[in-house]
Amino acid sequence: MHEEDAGDERERTGALLDQCAVCGICGQPCRHEDATPDEPASYRCPSDCQPAITAADLEKRVGQAVIGRLYTPAGLARMAAAEQLLHQLGYELPQPVALSLPHAVRQWTRDFDQDTRKAVVRDWLLAVVLNPPRSRHEDAELFFAWRRPRDGI
Repeated sequence: MHEEDAGDERERTGALLDQCAVCGICGQPCRHEDATPDEPASYRCPSDCQPAITAADLEKRVGQAVIGRLYTPAGLARMAAAEQLLHQLGYELPQPVALSLPHAVRQWTRDFDQDTRKAVVRDWLLAVVLNPPRSRHEDAELFFAWRRPRDGI
């Protein structure tokens, strides 16, 4: 790999919600912080106006919201028709189109790499606003700003 290609590779990987997660208190983009021996990876407001949110939990919740919006019955039917047309034209997709919402969840968690998940999130999600939980026993509230309307594929 050439040195200039290594920089491109670093740009393509990274936090799933980089520049998408926004603090609901101050409006600043939340930063992804890598895991340390004492703390899991997290998203944190640079102003520290709310507690950090564990990256795995936030990314799972956002992934579920994106999948639920993308893989509606009508969306699944359109994707299956497109896959069939591509197959007839001699093209094979790297992953088969999901047959159901549970199948889509399995693909998201097991088959899609970080770059694929990030591309899907970037295509559908403008921002996710993080509001702090009301109590220690609740999750942060998430508010979504979508780039596309539901069934917008």
